[in-house]
Amino acid sequence: MSRNRYATQGRVLIEALKRKPHTYLEMLAYGISTSPWKRISESLREGELLAKGRNDKGLTRWRVITATKWTA
Repeated sequence: MSRNRYATQGRVLIEALKRKPHTYLEMLAYGISTSPWKRISESLREGELLAKGRNDKGLTRWRVITATKWTA
């Protein structure tokens, strides 16, 4: 039996947001939660930050930023 690397719905979404920014629709497309931004904010670890911004088309994009020695 393979073991899941992520303990919660929020952690699965966080790992996806670390790879690339997602819109609301892209997060909902995972089918994990009806309120993924809430799951993410509940599962953030120390040194992680949920950032929200807009792309050139005006869509809201979410991403997770991990603090490094350069950003902390």
